Amino acid sequence: MKEFIFEGTLNGKIIKDYIDANDKNQAEKLLKRRKIKIQKLKANPKPLLASKKVKTAELLQFTKKLTSMVTAGLPVLETIGILKSQAKSWGLKNVLKTIFNKLSEGNSIYYTFSEHPKVFDNIYLSIVGAGEQSGMLNEFLAKLSEMIEKREKIRKGLKKAFTYPIIVLTIALGISVFMLIKVIPIFENMYGGMGVDLPQFTQMLIDISKFLRTPSQGGLMFLSIVSFFLIFIFAIRQSYDLRKRYHQLLLKLPIFGALITKSTYARLALIMANLMKAGVPIIQVLEICTTVTNNIPIKEGIEKVKNEVLTGKELSTLFGSNPIFPIELSQLIAVGEKTGNVDEMLVSIANYYEEEFDNAVDALSAAIEPLMIVVIGGIVATLLLGMYLPIFKAGEMFSGG
Repeated sequence: MKEFIFEGTLNGKIIKDYIDANDKNQAEKLLKRRKIKIQKLKANPKPLLASKKVKTAELLQFTKKLTSMVTAGLPVLETIGILKSQAKSWGLKNVLKTIFNKLSEGNSIYYTFSEHPKVFDNIYLSIVGAGEQSGMLNEFLAKLSEMIEKREKIRKGLKKAFTYPIIVLTIALGISVFMLIKVIPIFENMYGGMGVDLPQFTQMLIDISKFLRTPSQGGLMFLSIVSFFLIFIFAIRQSYDLRKRYHQLLLKLPIFGALITKSTYARLALIMANLMKAGVPIIQVLEICTTVTNNIPIKEGIEKVKNEVLTGKELSTLFGSNPIFPIELSQLIAVGEKTGNVDEMLVSIANYYEEEFDNAVDALSAAIEPLMIVVIGGIVATLLLGMYLPIFKAGEMFSGG
């Protein structure tokens, strides 16, 4: 089957859409059966670099548009048909095409969406399913849009927080290697011709430079470092225990550990609040929440709460008994349990951790910029000082004489 773009009129209305057919003649016949007067019809080849992946930003836009149209009273089938024609990426367009066809056959919204688990996760499906069953799909879609937007904001903040230090380290390392390999040999040749005794620090820099420029030494060291990281990554992926210890270490890192926990607890509380409002059973809520993070200690903590909730203990007690969760999380949940508004309290918890996370990211971003200048400037100054020390020493000798 090939895809064809067409433009035509039906009952005086202009229609622009896609149609699947074996060839152009079949496409024309299919459109005529639908009583569409064809004005334009051409093949729409699959892009060369087409990807099946749907980005979160695109999923968010789709959900917002779906919410607006359903709220306005437009049937879901017609809405999907419109959004299908508006989709820009091949991946989303292909997904919506399949959903449209399945909906046309009379299948439920939940079922048609659930056939694309890589696009719509368990959280998305649970909220859509609850909205469809309750007859309040527009309200649940609105909550879903808000949740995706907040989740994406947290993800971008976390990415931003980790990207800056990596950039600083990469630039600093790049400058250091460049000066050691390209600049220091110039000074080495100059001092060699002068026959002067070099200070210990200058000689150390020259020795490091020689080491890095020698393939059997510097080259071997580079390969060893790369090999170590590759083996480490492979071992982390293969060994559950090693991965768990690595994740525990991440949570204990200064500044970054707090960023990981705050972003995770913000997502956890947000998802729990929305699923509980949607009427999803608490066991299923906690099961879905285990997918909130890849961090094994936190994941196991949520799993433990899920297994013990059947004993009849309150959520606040279960979260409070596990040291992986902060004490304020269980205390605030306990307040919600006493007032009978656990879902509302979870929203407050999510907002609290989101605000804490935003403040931490802003503080880190503000500190990184001057730190970058200090680190890079310090490296350059140290290397240059080491190479000019013999000149300063010679000047002292002449002035002393």
